[in-house]
Amino acid sequence: MESRIRATNISKCFRLYSDPMSRLKEALWRGRRSYHQDFWALREISLSIDEGSTVGVIGRNGSGKSTLLQMIAGILTPTSGELEVTGRVAALLELGSGFDPDFTGRENVFMNGSILGLTQKEMSERFADIEKFAEIGPFIDQPVKLYSSGMFVRLAFATAINVDPDILLVDEALAVGDVVFQHRCMSKIREIQQKGKTIFFVSHDIGAVQKLCTKAILLEQGRIVCMGDPDEVIQEYYKIIWNAEDKYSEPHQPSPSPQTVESEIVTEPDLEEVTRFDRRFGNRTGEIIGFSLADGTGRSRQTFTGGDQIRFSLVVRCKERIEMPMAGFVIKDLLGNELIKTNTDAEGFHLKPCPEGTTVKVTFAFVLPHFRSGSFAISAGFGNGTLEHHTAYDWLENMKVFTMESPHHCYGLIRTPTTILQEFTGAIGKQLE
Repeated sequence: MESRIRATNISKCFRLYSDPMSRLKEALWRGRRSYHQDFWALREISLSIDEGSTVGVIGRNGSGKSTLLQMIAGILTPTSGELEVTGRVAALLELGSGFDPDFTGRENVFMNGSILGLTQKEMSERFADIEKFAEIGPFIDQPVKLYSSGMFVRLAFATAINVDPDILLVDEALAVGDVVFQHRCMSKIREIQQKGKTIFFVSHDIGAVQKLCTKAILLEQGRIVCMGDPDEVIQEYYKIIWNAEDKYSEPHQPSPSPQTVESEIVTEPDLEEVTRFDRRFGNRTGEIIGFSLADGTGRSRQTFTGGDQIRFSLVVRCKERIEMPMAGFVIKDLLGNELIKTNTDAEGFHLKPCPEGTTVKVTFAFVLPHFRSGSFAISAGFGNGTLEHHTAYDWLENMKVFTMESPHHCYGLIRTPTTILQEFTGAIGKQLE
């Protein structure tokens, strides 16, 4: 199979100046004196991307993801190493990239086509599809500097997918569009996948990486941590963002003895010890030592049906004072689809500070949706801070599995009770004519 992207030990270094005068001084000295600091955004990156692959690049902010995409797109050149890209590349990078702000939308579309080697006639044949997908109306003939960020992204994406690229590069720009447009984009990306094109994109949406990608790459401080199966790469990513150490990442770690747990948590018959899980991350400053999954009456159950009241509780031991405790959970199906995902901060419930040495119990109460019959897993975590800025202390993946039994067929992931009405009337038809 042909390799579309091949990189051998590529690195990218930027010169950082403390102020504009330092740049001028260095220019006047013609290299005899240095007034800058070297910042290596990428170091010794080697990879090979085959034709037809969909590759997701993940990592924390500042890890070098966008720099890598810009080099593949040809916007930046490597400081060292060799980079070979074969085929027509369409890039949807950060806002402003590739479009002249003083040109109209129409002029930018034709200019982009020309840069990619398409003739005026070829672009004229595709323009109607581009204009229809972008849905920006008369603004197509206005300078793009007047566009909103959403309008810009719609036109840029519509152009990128209609120039018949061999390689489609997508940065986080899609997150700017409205939710309806995001769904249309994901549908279009799947169509491009089916055509055997190569897709290379940066995303913080872990679910998208899991569902779309055949390969994932994890970057940290400009280096590749790992590359391969998306699920395995994502687990390494979680280790980094949860400040994990190797000793906390072993599956099925032994929990404290039953006597220890019983003395530390409230002695409730429905509380379970933490004994089984797939993976555990975090330094356990706040450690999950017990949990329960029960119905609305507080009775522990293993099987539920849609519409049941659910009470999911976590019992956490705080080894230090935690000023802004935060707890959350995720429910996934067998394929890893995240069906329910929330936390105390997202729900607007601010937990009280937890003194050192105390044990706290946090309970989530909700109505279970009508999932299809099958098994589902709950993962849960505890940390300190807010949704945007927090330190994660403990994460238990797949700590509890339960089953759903539905008396009705469910043809999607979730079934919602639906009332259907049928009317025979000419009035409605006349209104629509």
